Amino acid sequence: MDTEEDDIARKMTIVGLWCIQTFPNDRPTMSKVIEMLEGSMKSLEIPPKPLLSSPTSSESESRTS
Repeated sequence: MDTEEDDIARKMTIVGLWCIQTFPNDRPTMSKVIEMLEGSMKSLEIPPKPLLSSPTSSESESRTS
């Protein structure tokens, strides 16, 4: 892959992570998705907590208590 293809793949991954957030209010609107896909990589933020991330130890402990 060349640099442009790498940037496109990264951008699509980040936007995809935003779209699969657990809570619907955390997900972007379709107009925001288009804005993110058409914008630059520098303007994209990483989602606060991707859906598939491991729970923190305090979350794990509270579920088992």
